[in-house]
Amino acid sequence: MLGIRGSTDLRNVPFKENQDEKIIKMIDDYDANFLGYIARLYEAINGEKLDFTNIKSAVDALAKFNERQEFNYLNNLLYPEKCKGVKIPSPVPVPSCSFQLHNSTTISTNDRGNLALIFNPFFLANRTTPFNNGEGEDYVWQSQGDKYWVDYFTSMAINNDNSLTGYEPNESWKPLDIFQTIPDVYSQYRLVSASIVVKYIGRLDIASGVIGGAIVFDESPEMIATGHFTSNGVPNTWTAIPSNLAKYGNFDLAMDSFYHQENLCIEGMRQLFFPVDNSYEEYVKLFKENLPTYNIVGSNDNLKITTDSDYLKNGFRYMIYTLGAPPSSACFKVDIYCNFECLPNAEFLNYLPLSINVDSTTQEQKKEATLIIQQKPIMKINETETRTPGGQPSIWRRMYDKFKSSLPGIGKLVAQGLISAIPGYKPGLALAGTILNSALSSNSTPMNIS
Repeated sequence: MLGIRGSTDLRNVPFKENQDEKIIKMIDDYDANFLGYIARLYEAINGEKLDFTNIKSAVDALAKFNERQEFNYLNNLLYPEKCKGVKIPSPVPVPSCSFQLHNSTTISTNDRGNLALIFNPFFLANRTTPFNNGEGEDYVWQSQGDKYWVDYFTSMAINNDNSLTGYEPNESWKPLDIFQTIPDVYSQYRLVSASIVVKYIGRLDIASGVIGGAIVFDESPEMIATGHFTSNGVPNTWTAIPSNLAKYGNFDLAMDSFYHQENLCIEGMRQLFFPVDNSYEEYVKLFKENLPTYNIVGSNDNLKITTDSDYLKNGFRYMIYTLGAPPSSACFKVDIYCNFECLPNAEFLNYLPLSINVDSTTQEQKKEATLIIQQKPIMKINETETRTPGGQPSIWRRMYDKFKSSLPGIGKLVAQGLISAIPGYKPGLALAGTILNSALSSNSTPMNIS
């Protein structure tokens, strides 16, 4: 508990000059705000009368401060479903926006009860013209007289073809729209945190089979997309699937992955994102459907669309598969949660809620958070709520570990001017006089934290 115990006159407690200087250097803005709320509470309960309005205000402020501290970088990675509007702590933060992309879809198994899913959470696209029109001259490109239109770009592909056995490569992958195309508002983005949750929604009396999850680190410049084209006036459809997906028809690749887990289908699957290296903190340009951002190889219904790393970062992918689940059944629901931090286009600067991330998380703390996620990035759905950020200190523990018993009392801190600049608080000199006089008259000792 944190409290103020009195038995010795504060005037008789020596404070050496070098000790004061040391404490001043240790206290940062975050500490000063926290101690300021304690000073506010101290003032409210040490007057001639108990001011319950001010006591409530101070207690509520402390509670909110502690709640904000809990939504730190580690919790953003652990619980992306709950932590909306989050940002990556940066040494030199820039004004940015943030939002959560949450979408869901239902997927079906093949006649063996098998399916496979690949998803890259680090992807967004801009839409500047209607994709699925197919009329007039709004086609995206033209080849040998054939006009091509894009229906959608995506970073999710599914394979539930009846030829999928799970024991050999299979090329029957197809795009799955998870609505990652947004209006042309942002110019660049980066992924803060993400998760994919696959839940069994079929009949319990026929539930069977297993669901597996893995994280794969294949990099490829190829895009996933689908659309339609006209050849000699006849409408057709086309798809673009990366060449390296065919091998994942063999689920042994997932089972051999460093990050892999297999559960009963009814237990579901939840996977978390973690940054692979420092490059995942860099901003990426939003992919656009206009031709200069990508290249097309092939023709007709089988295309290869490539782009460079300025528009696509895909070294981290979720893979999920099922074996022996209820056959030919739409018994799984997929939810994605992706928290993005974005830089807006110049013309929208005056209309979007820009802010600077004031999170004081250090590089070392970010590394620790990443290591904690890497210990178990794949789990059953019911493990979500029971997981705790092991070893992550609360604000109270953080203060104790930092100062232990060396921190002077409230009166001394206020007199030093260390905790006077609190929004909505009394001016520093007036507050210093009030609290210091109160401290001197009540025979208080320095604050102890235990």
